[in-house]
Parts: sequence; structure tokens; C-alpha cells
Amino acid sequence: MKKRGLFIIVCLLLGGCSQKPSLYTEKQQEILKENEVLEIAENDCEQVASLQLMLDEGEFKKEHLNAYCRLQLTTADHVNFLLDHEVSDEDLYGFSSIPYFREENLDRYLKYVGSYEEKVVNVNMNMDLEPFETTSYVSDFSDMTLLVNKFWALPEGYVPDDMVEVKYPCKIGEDYSCTTMSKVVLRQEAEIAYEKLVEAALEEKGIHIVAIAAYRSYEYQRSLYNYYLPIYGQELCDLYYARPGQSEHNSGLAIDITFDHINYTEIANYEAYDWILENMHQFGFILRYPFEKQDITRYGYESWHLRYVGEEAATIMYQNNWCLEEYLARK
Repeated sequence: MKKRGLFIIVCLLLGGCSQKPSLYTEKQQEILKENEVLEIAENDCEQVASLQLMLDEGEFKKEHLNAYCRLQLTTADHVNFLLDHEVSDEDLYGFSSIPYFREENLDRYLKYVGSYEEKVVNVNMNMDLEPFETTSYVSDFSDMTLLVNKFWALPEGYVPDDMVEVKYPCKIGEDYSCTTMSKVVLRQEAEIAYEKLVEAALEEKGIHIVAIAAYRSYEYQRSLYNYYLPIYGQELCDLYYARPGQSEHNSGLAIDITFDHINYTEIANYEAYDWILENMHQFGFILRYPFEKQDITRYGYESWHLRYVGEEAATIMYQNNWCLEEYLARK
């Protein structure tokens, strides 16, 4: 009101003035009028740009008018949610500036120690939880980047409906650890990409890649896990053998490989392996369990385990040296 009074006094001294132009567009004025705060916004709002931002890009809430007019906002994302939860100005600025902030994780973010980027990314990856502490279930099977790990599971009985036989499987008696399974299958999109990878490796470097394992059923994974559990114990078994429903092989998007008749556990020792690491993203594949990412994936290093995610996602992960959890934490 002081600004309005000063304006009137100046006008009288100068012999009259035309009406002061509004600081807001007609659409913005309509919203302010509907909420009966137009006069306050015109005369007592210090951060007009912040209020304009909330009027244009956010959901204006009358009860937060004073905050809009006090804060220097750079985004409207999550501002109302954070104000509703009465976080500090520092937290509001920090969290609203992270595009992958997830409202359902706020309490966990506030407890996590680190920068705002670290809080959001690490909590989104469940780094604040112990393995198997919570379990969510995959529902969108059309997403090639679907996450299956110690926090995300496939529903019991899930069987992909688009699987096809792999064109380049291992050969029993020729390839180390080749199973006696009648056929190796993958989801169709992944299999087509695998064919292209194999053919490119052969043409460019003379590398003969073969699949030693791909899709596994829920029941097969259960029998596998139960077989190794008494042999290795809970901790070591959980490090290398997924529990039923939490195995990527059950998704039909994972494939274990070897090449040139080498023991699959030793392929990282050969020069040809470097070509695979440097080129498989062009065909939509990532190394799912890298050595340097074990604290994030919660699984031991597996040089042979590839995962299909699609060319775009695989390329982003390759360029940023991200594992799947790191990529999805930023979506």
C-alpha cells in the first residue's frame, strides 16, 4: 500500500497522472482478481517475476502469495508442494532446481546427507535403503529400460509375449558353459539388436559372439537361487544370483555372452572384449553390472551380462558412464 500512496502523492504534485500500467498480463490479472489479491500483487510484491512465473507455469495458490512475492524463483516445478510441506527456503531452492525431484521421496531426501543433486539421485536409486527393504513391481513392460533389481521385481508368472529364438546361440560341446536348453529366446526387439551386434562384431573385428543364456522363467530362477543358496550362503548368493522375480533374465531383455569359445568368466581379459564395450551401445546394449558400479547395482561384477535398453538410452549411459539405476534416477 505504501507504493500506491507514494504514486498518488507524486501524481498530485505533478498535476495528475494517467492510470499506472499493470505489472501483469490480462490472463494473470484475471487469476489475481479471482483470488482477490490483485492490489497486493500490484503494490506489495517484491519478486514480481516469481509471481508471474507461478501464474503462468505453476498452479497459483492464494495461501502462498507472500512466498511467491518474497522468493526469487527460477522454476515453478514442485514449488507449491515444497511450500505446503513448509521446507526451508534453502531446501525449496535446492530441490526445485533438480528436474528429477520426486515428491514422494521428500522425507527421504531431507534425511540424506549430501548436496541436493546427491540427495535426489541417490535416494531415487534407493541408496538410502538396504537391499530388499522395499519391493515395487514393474507394470510397464513396453519400456525397454524397465528396472529389475533388489527393489524392483517382475510379477510372479510374468512371461513376455513377444519372445523369439536367438539367431546366434552357443553350441554345446564348442562353447564353454553352453547349457542344454533346447533354445535361447529373447524379446523380439532385443533379439534383432543382438543379431546386428553379433554381425557387426564379426564383420569389423572377426569376433564370434554367442549367447549362453537369455530369458529364464520365474520358476527356473527360483530353482537356480535355491540351489546356490545353501552352497554359498545368503550374502554371497544375493551378490551373484537374483531372487525369483528380481532377475533381469526373467524380463527377456538380458543376455549372457561369450565369444571365440572362451570361458565366459574370462572374456574381459581379451582385446576383443574392448570392442564390445565400446560399440554395443550403438545396438542398444549396456553392461548391466560393471565393476565400478557394484555399490549402486548391489550385484557383483559380471563381464558377460548384457542388457538391452534401446539405442538412445544405451548411448546416454555410455556417454555419461552411468549404469541403469543412475540413468533412471535422472528421468
